[in-house]
Amino acid sequence: MKLLRKIVIFFLLLVFTANAQEQDNTRTSVYLHPAIFLFGLNSGLPMIYSTVEVPFSLYNALIAKPNLWISMRDKNDLFDNVDVLRLGSDFGIRHYPTGKGEGFYLQGQIGLYYLSIKEIDNGNQDDLAKIKTFWYDFMGYLGWSYKFTYINLYSDTGLGYVCVTGGKSSFKYSGECTLMWDFNLGIGFSF
Repeated sequence: MKLLRKIVIFFLLLVFTANAQEQDNTRTSVYLHPAIFLFGLNSGLPMIYSTVEVPFSLYNALIAKPNLWISMRDKNDLFDNVDVLRLGSDFGIRHYPTGKGEGFYLQGQIGLYYLSIKEIDNGNQDDLAKIKTFWYDFMGYLGWSYKFTYINLYSDTGLGYVCVTGGKSSFKYSGECTLMWDFNLGIGFSF
């Protein structure tokens, strides 16, 4: 709970220190996802996420979300008996119905990732099985973005469909397709 309080205070300080002058919303924005990074460090599965928004106009923008997961065998609380490496990106379109390049938006995206899963025996740390496969997903989001002179913020929530091809393992999604919910919080800058 203390970590969440610190994240909220940090987020509010960024908002209040940002200069709220008129912003050029046609510039490319790069966002980091600090909440996901901190959650990943705490769970033993560091997750490095970013979002790049490249506006076509004040109505539509191209979105790319490159990210990386790397599990740490000795600290992995999220997946007890697997090592996971996931590398890839989501790509999509963000649509601002108001035509301001900020505020409420709708977003659709697809993702493709390389996924390596190693089953391990926690007793002797031996690898039991190795699976190299692909993860793909289709997601739809509702979100809100704030763009200030120096700092940009966004938050969204989405629902979609994720599939992990290949064989079964102890990894939650392996060998199946399922619905997935997602929540993002991004803090970034425009260039």
